Amino acid sequence: MQKRFMSRNFDQSHFLAYLYQPVAILDRLFDATPRSLTVATMSKPFDVIVYGATGFTGALVARYLAVESESALGSPSALKWAVAARSESKLLQIKEELKSKLSGEVAPELIDAIPVVVADSNDEASLVAMVQQTRVVASLVGPYKLYGELLVKACAEQGVHYCDLTGEIVWIEEMTVKYAETAATTGAVLVNCCGFESIPSDLTTFLVTDRIQNKLHSSTSTVDFYITDLKGEASGGTLASVFAIMETSSNKQLLASRNPFFLTDAATIADKQAAGLVAPNTSGIAIRYDKVMGFWHSLFMGGSVNQAVVHRSNHRLQGKYGSKFVYHERMAIGGFFMQLLATFGTALVGMMLYFSLTRALLKRLARAPGQGPSEQSMLQGYFVAEAAGYSEDGKLAVKAKTVGSGDPGYRLTSRLISECIFCLTKGEFNSSNTPKGGFYTPASAFGHKLADRLHTKKFITFELKDMA
Repeated sequence: MQKRFMSRNFDQSHFLAYLYQPVAILDRLFDATPRSLTVATMSKPFDVIVYGATGFTGALVARYLAVESESALGSPSALKWAVAARSESKLLQIKEELKSKLSGEVAPELIDAIPVVVADSNDEASLVAMVQQTRVVASLVGPYKLYGELLVKACAEQGVHYCDLTGEIVWIEEMTVKYAETAATTGAVLVNCCGFESIPSDLTTFLVTDRIQNKLHSSTSTVDFYITDLKGEASGGTLASVFAIMETSSNKQLLASRNPFFLTDAATIADKQAAGLVAPNTSGIAIRYDKVMGFWHSLFMGGSVNQAVVHRSNHRLQGKYGSKFVYHERMAIGGFFMQLLATFGTALVGMMLYFSLTRALLKRLARAPGQGPSEQSMLQGYFVAEAAGYSEDGKLAVKAKTVGSGDPGYRLTSRLISECIFCLTKGEFNSSNTPKGGFYTPASAFGHKLADRLHTKKFITFELKDMA
């Protein structure tokens, strides 16, 4: 393991960017009971369509699929895939860029032969026509609140599997309310949050709780997850989603985002407390010291999304982690004074996002969707997270270290959703709880299958240490 992963020194040049991580704006999310798995098995032209391939991250996904053995261009046994967007000219431009990026790796004529599908996120007929040509759609077109619903509807109705990069939890809730029952009938498996939000948090927790269950035959009471080192930049698409959330969500929805359990069957934290399932989490933006882990920690804005997703995973896995399980996610980069700075910065950005005038200023400063960092910056990026898992008696049971290679918001995220694509196309689902149609998290849909893929390819490595 490279020495840089062992450091908790914060790269201050990227500090402001990560203060923009999406806030979880959530409401209550409930499930339709799966009835049958009836995904159409008829022959289709494509296994996968990458929708939004003209965006920065979408182009990275296409570039990865072009050379990865499971989908490599020119390989007779590889998955059949196409790129899609609303502009044919931009899709052709992306293919030209791929020729330049992959010069010497892939023959130009193979890139020329990549199928192109034109579909508009506001034109339902074009989306249905696209979906009918494939078994899986990966959507990289955001903000999803503005551009995502008709594609979800088409996939649910046509029985086509789907994955995306959204961190817009209010939107996930809205889609689930509208289309979960349809997806349960057709067998469409729809997996949200397949990027840096929320795969590292989701899979680390899945692995920690699984280890506690297998080694100690115990449920898990708590997992504390900390970002301890990070180098990367918030993507333009992520920032656009944050702005869209603030502009399309009510104050009631923003307030509801404080509830880490509302993607489960509990509408409020108070519901859980009344049932004796969890003690109040009063940390908020306060700076705390974790004696077990040995560092100071404070609010991590992206953590509110991940907390909701992790609790959602436990819910979708029928309480596999534990009936009293609770998950916390915080930032622990640097010492006390760095946490003080981070807390101040988080509060400042949060206030600026809330008011329209200051939000407009942030928009001018933010990277636009479709833009991204240099190749060198993406290669040099990484993240490190550390976690502690406690058994049902409250004793420390497992420590974990999770390391991601590549800029988390761009290069790594493109790999993460690509591996989710492979899981969907090959039916590599969670063996302990096979999805039967509906809305899922990465951990509840794929479990060990996805974790093994990421660890083997060293996109994300997971190290677990038994403490009991």
